[in-house]
Amino acid sequence: MTSDSPRSRLKVWFLGPFSMEVNGKEVPVSQWKSKKALNLFRYLASRRGEKVPKDVLNELLWPDTDPDASTEQNLHTCVYFVRRIIDPDLKRYAKSNLLTCSGGLYCLEKIDECWVDSEEFEQLYNEGKNLEKIDPWAAINAFRSSLDLYRGDFLVEEPYLDWTIELREYYREMYIDGILRLAELLATQAADIGEAIRICRQGLRKDPYREDLYHALIGYLIDAGRYTEAATQYTAYARMMHDEFGLDPSREARALLERIHSGGRIDANELAKSVPSRSGGAYVSDRNFFEALCHLEGRRRDRSQEPVTLMMVSIYGSKSMEQSADAAAAILRRGDVVCQWDDDKLGICLWGTDETGAKVVGRRIKRELEKSSKVRAGVTYEVLKGGSERPILGALERAF
Repeated sequence: MTSDSPRSRLKVWFLGPFSMEVNGKEVPVSQWKSKKALNLFRYLASRRGEKVPKDVLNELLWPDTDPDASTEQNLHTCVYFVRRIIDPDLKRYAKSNLLTCSGGLYCLEKIDECWVDSEEFEQLYNEGKNLEKIDPWAAINAFRSSLDLYRGDFLVEEPYLDWTIELREYYREMYIDGILRLAELLATQAADIGEAIRICRQGLRKDPYREDLYHALIGYLIDAGRYTEAATQYTAYARMMHDEFGLDPSREARALLERIHSGGRIDANELAKSVPSRSGGAYVSDRNFFEALCHLEGRRRDRSQEPVTLMMVSIYGSKSMEQSADAAAAILRRGDVVCQWDDDKLGICLWGTDETGAKVVGRRIKRELEKSSKVRAGVTYEVLKGGSERPILGALERAF
């Protein structure tokens, strides 16, 4: 169902700045009497159709308060405020068919009278994936419609609400993958490389650190015979990876550089020399040394206020964990440390790496290990910021 359906008396937009309409009229955030009631509604709307226990909602809204009769009454009050907003014509003691409660379970019902943009975004994305092989033109239309709904990150104005973080990453990854899939269809099925280039650039405006988007963009520029633009884009990408994250261009990017050289007669060696390059890679240690070094880094973090990222890489199908450790170390900077934590995990300590850097490095490690070592890899991490009271070895125990 689309947002234009006359049956949707409640419409909610999560992707980008939050907004909502009731009976065709916008409801400004200022109209909510309670911020907690607004957050209750947004939480339930983001999980429409899911029955959420009251204990979960109490923890969400009053995390530092032990549940008692007063918190239950406060929850009832918040629910009342929500119903007054989303169901303004509801009689005082009548039951709402939108927001229901039964047996201590609260739910924003999945009925046609309610429409949520993130739901339709995901539905259209999945439709595009399912149609890629059997009806590419229909897939193109589905992906376009999906991407049109993505005005920005999920609840972009609420970056510090814990429950939004996972959803923000979930929808952003879906958006980037949709960009890549649509660009590929445009280039191969529609023979519209110019539009594929435009779509990739659109994605980079949303996420300027995505290597796979840079790879695709440079590749399409080469396909279009725009070698000078491809060389310029490669240089910008390589400088960004070096300056922001201390990383050299990826294996895929270096292959693209050879294509620029062979097709455009641009000197690849000179182009590579124009970009700063790091020397060496991460230090590979045993577990005891790794733990001791992490403890030392934790003490230094307290003085310098610099973040430290602890990363776990789970590897499935590796015949040689030592080889996997060496492959991961080759990607990283001097000063980073890698160890074989156990039979199927690598531990990595990244000094001075924040949340953005951890994501970029984690994606690079996963992609490189899966391509070069023919394994499956999963990456998790924790960023410990300068001045944090959380002990670094405690984070090691949580991560590993």
